[in-house]
Order: sequence, then C-alpha cells, then structure tokens
Amino acid sequence: MILLIAVVLGYLLGVAVNVASSSLPATRNIQTPHCYACGAPRHWAAWSGLGAWLAGRRRCEYCGTSILIREILVEIIMLTTAVVLFLSTGTPYRSLLDLIAVAIFMLIMIIDLENRLILHIVSIPAALYFALVGSLDPSLGPSRTIVGGLIGFVFFFLLYVLGAFFARWMGRRRGEEIDEVAFGFGDVMLALVIGLAVGFPGVIGALLRGILLAGVFSFVYMLVMAAMKRYEAFTPIPYGPFLILGALWVYFRGDPGMEALLGY
Repeated sequence: MILLIAVVLGYLLGVAVNVASSSLPATRNIQTPHCYACGAPRHWAAWSGLGAWLAGRRRCEYCGTSILIREILVEIIMLTTAVVLFLSTGTPYRSLLDLIAVAIFMLIMIIDLENRLILHIVSIPAALYFALVGSLDPSLGPSRTIVGGLIGFVFFFLLYVLGAFFARWMGRRRGEEIDEVAFGFGDVMLALVIGLAVGFPGVIGALLRGILLAGVFSFVYMLVMAAMKRYEAFTPIPYGPFLILGALWVYFRGDPGMEALLGY
C-alpha cells in the first residue's frame, strides 16, 4: 500500500512540476498544458508526459510538435524519488516533506535551465514552506532555520552587489554595456530558500558546494569552447542548478564536517 501511495504522489508531483515550469515563466500563472510551438491546448490525456506517451498522443494535434522529453524524465525522476524516500525514510510524514522539497528544487532548477529565471512567485512560497518545516523540525528549530536563511540571503546579496559593480566597471573599460552579471537577484532569493531548507550551519556547506560545482563546470566549459574557438567572455550560465545540487547534498546527507567545526 505504501508503495502505491508513493508512486501516485511522485507521479502527481512530477506532473505538477511540469505544468508549473511550462506556464509560470511566461504568464506567472498556472495554465493547463498547451503546445510549446503553436499554443494549442493539449488533450487531457496528454497533460502528463507519461500519459501522452502511453496514450499515443506524443504530438500536437494541430501542428505535430512533439512533447518535451523533459516532461517524461521529470515524472520518472519524481516517481522514483518518491518510492526511494517512502521505502527508506523513517516515517511517511518525513518522506512527504522531503518529496515536496525535491519537487520545489526541481521546479526552480528546470525554470532556470530553460529560461535563466528564478521567479519570486516560486522562491517566496518556497521560503515560507521551508521556514515553517524547518522551525517545526526538532533537528533544526526556528533559530537555526532563520539564521541559515539570513546567512544565505546576506552572503549572496553581497555577491550580487559586487557582481553588478564588476560588470559596470568592465563595461566602462570595454566601452560597452554588459548586461550579464554573475549573480542575479533570483540567485539571492534561492540562497535564502536553501538556507531555510538546510539551516545553520548546513547553509555554508551547501552554498560552498554549489559555488565549487559551478566553478568547475565554468572552467571545463571555457576550455571546451576555447578549444572549439567559440568562447565568448561573460557568457551567461545558469547558477541555480549548481546551488540546488549543493543544497540537496546537505539536505539529505547533512554536513558533519561543518557541524563538528562549528560545534553543532
């Protein structure tokens, strides 16, 4: 019975993540699924990626555009995650909270990867959710939860300000305006969400891991593009997915080294 519940919950959350990530960037509202090419509404059987694949409705009835592979992958990932969590976590209640956390982070990651946006309409409710859950969690409590959120917000706000000054300075030196900055304010809000999700001192390890992952990726990307003679300075790279990977690591595995260092 618990396995069936996990499958249904994971599948439904996967569908919800897909619907939200497809409609929020353009309208800031949840809309029923539609074709990405022509905007035509999709048949109810094709609202889900897996459902569309099983029902043989993999293409738009009007223009023939295929559904996104991302939809199927997200639903499979969420379904699998739900099964693993419900079979391995101590209580169904804890499993449900963790599953919702994964869905929130996946939604933010997809929107950032596809649109290079971290929306306040997602990050603000996410921050409230993690603030409540963390405050009620005996292992964190209100103080460690709020301090974690404040540290994440302040640290990335400083990076955001420094990045804006650096872009302005480089623009003056190059004689052209540079619109792209290393960190946007959406990243600042994401750091707040992460801090509330993992608390203090976990926020330190989570953000450092995310920054390290982003740095490694950027370095490898720069080498590859330089070898192909296609490298351009200030090429924008979504930062959110790397921060989320660091957050998920600490959220599920903790950060014993940082806790021991700071006496927690």
